Amino acid sequence: MAHYNERGVIAEMYADLQAIPVLEAALEAYPLPTASAESTLRAVFQAAEVALLNLSDLVARAASDIENQALGPAVVKLSWARGFHRVMLQISLLPHQLGLACDAVEAHGVLRIADSPAFQEYVAALKRFDAALLQRIEARTFPIVDVIAHESLDSNRLKIVHLSRVSNHEASIWERNLAEIFVPAFVPGYQEFVVAQGMREAVYDRVLKGDVYFTQFRGLHQVPEILCFEVNDHIETAILDVRAGRLQQAHEHLSRVNILMEAIVSSLPPMADNLVTSDYHQIRENLGLTSGSHSVSLHYHLFRDLYQQLADALAGYLVDNPKKGGKNGALLQTLRQVAQRRFEDLEAYLFHLLINESLRLRSYINQWRDAHLHLPRNNLGGSYTKSLTGSPDAIKAVRSMRDAARARDAMRAMAEARALQEVPLNADNTPLTHYFDTEASLDQKILEATGVATQERFHNVQDRLGFFANKCPFTPPPKRKV
Repeated sequence: MAHYNERGVIAEMYADLQAIPVLEAALEAYPLPTASAESTLRAVFQAAEVALLNLSDLVARAASDIENQALGPAVVKLSWARGFHRVMLQISLLPHQLGLACDAVEAHGVLRIADSPAFQEYVAALKRFDAALLQRIEARTFPIVDVIAHESLDSNRLKIVHLSRVSNHEASIWERNLAEIFVPAFVPGYQEFVVAQGMREAVYDRVLKGDVYFTQFRGLHQVPEILCFEVNDHIETAILDVRAGRLQQAHEHLSRVNILMEAIVSSLPPMADNLVTSDYHQIRENLGLTSGSHSVSLHYHLFRDLYQQLADALAGYLVDNPKKGGKNGALLQTLRQVAQRRFEDLEAYLFHLLINESLRLRSYINQWRDAHLHLPRNNLGGSYTKSLTGSPDAIKAVRSMRDAARARDAMRAMAEARALQEVPLNADNTPLTHYFDTEASLDQKILEATGVATQERFHNVQDRLGFFANKCPFTPPPKRKV
């Protein structure tokens, strides 16, 4: 039974909140070979569809603000839009970094961003925004020359101009990057191949009432989910390749993984930059009993299952029993020997490249975990503020998950072989972090104040009342075994 508040539906599961079944259905609507060039390029354009639909929503709402002379709210939307342009820019680089045309077969096609319905909708929204502001400029109620010549970022008028020109230039870059992308497979048409309607359904299957940023919160989760489906398929294929001794093929799949991972990680800064406490509080109750740690693709399949199996496959290729490798064990010694022989032995060089890609993956996963801490810090705060799922201290819970993952890192030996191992942290080697945890720092006061504001506004979450008295229905999925 669905639950509602004055803004709309309250999510019961992370998968429903982020429309994961809708995204999965889109993949089934037009099946492609797993971990193929065409499936990877399709994921790129599906992520672009989601980002463009969010841009359309933001710019259309900003146009309404300009029409109503609400400059402050327009600035907020344009700041969010700049964040999505940065995500689009990263997405647009993917085909050029992946270089998948080498997989060409007789059947081939082209994807053009101009054929995207989401792109066309964004262009219409932008023209409406431009017309609204140009009307004010022509009516001399927005003195654009004086604004540019004399005002700075403390002025909403200047922010509107500056955010517009930065975003417009970045739009011209990602449009050029995606103008025409060769696909080594038959493309019946943009909308059918990309399943554009499925992306629209995922973005708009639940919308809240009011001037809120719920759609954008979801969009910056949906882009990583779309790309992570593809990442996981490539890692699984790489694991099978390593087990079979196909090192060249494994390296190519891991290289594609890391190119996609950079775009996945790029979705977090716009959320950290733009989702302030008060705006998050407007949508918090509608997020329900959910947590980012309930993402099956990211938290479980990638971080837990496939990462471990990839490390085991690489260790197993070097030594008979991957578990006997340790700080002073056979695995660490063999890894160092491989590095020393890499220029004299082709197999050693190939394996060295595989370790490089594995450590890049490790760094992206660590970067994701570190950046994800912005969310509880900025929007929940300290002073034992509970998470939506009932953790007694949300910030501590996320930190503990991050630190526990680092402590049991499956690729510890690989990192140690490159002198990249974790070191004990203390006031001497991390004095700034130590200072932030003291009462003398402003950061501590901000965390406390954020916690007070959150607890006062959400007694139902803090005291587990009403809907939040329910037990979270999420159960971890079975392990993804390769």
